Amino acid sequence: MSWSAGDWICNVCQNVNFKKREACHRCSYPKYGGPDPSTYSYNKTEVLAGDWYCTAVSCGAHNYASRPNCFRCGAFKSVYPGDYGAYMMGSDQYGSDASIPPGWKSGDWVCPRIGCGIHNYASRMECFKCKTPRGFGGAV
Repeated sequence: MSWSAGDWICNVCQNVNFKKREACHRCSYPKYGGPDPSTYSYNKTEVLAGDWYCTAVSCGAHNYASRPNCFRCGAFKSVYPGDYGAYMMGSDQYGSDASIPPGWKSGDWVCPRIGCGIHNYASRMECFKCKTPRGFGGAV
């Protein structure tokens, strides 16, 4: 991104904003002053009954209950968390059998630790982020 004189970075979400904006484009925090940035809550999305979070790798987008697929990545709503293959849109996007997301190779794995879920290369014996062993909890 190219900067222009007067562009500014939001104190809350670190978004780069154009000079003309009086409040952050992403979180609406005011350019000058405002409440304490450490306590400012900018996630204004209200989660309602039936809403769901995308389980596709590196997505996690909040989707309304009426959506059959993710608005951000296109993955279909999954009834099984971590099921990356059967619910992806169009097999031509992810290989002939739609079994792996883009950028993955045979043997790659997802960290089984709750709260992590990071994609790891097949060559790794432990999660690169949290150091959980590959076979932790029976997952391979």
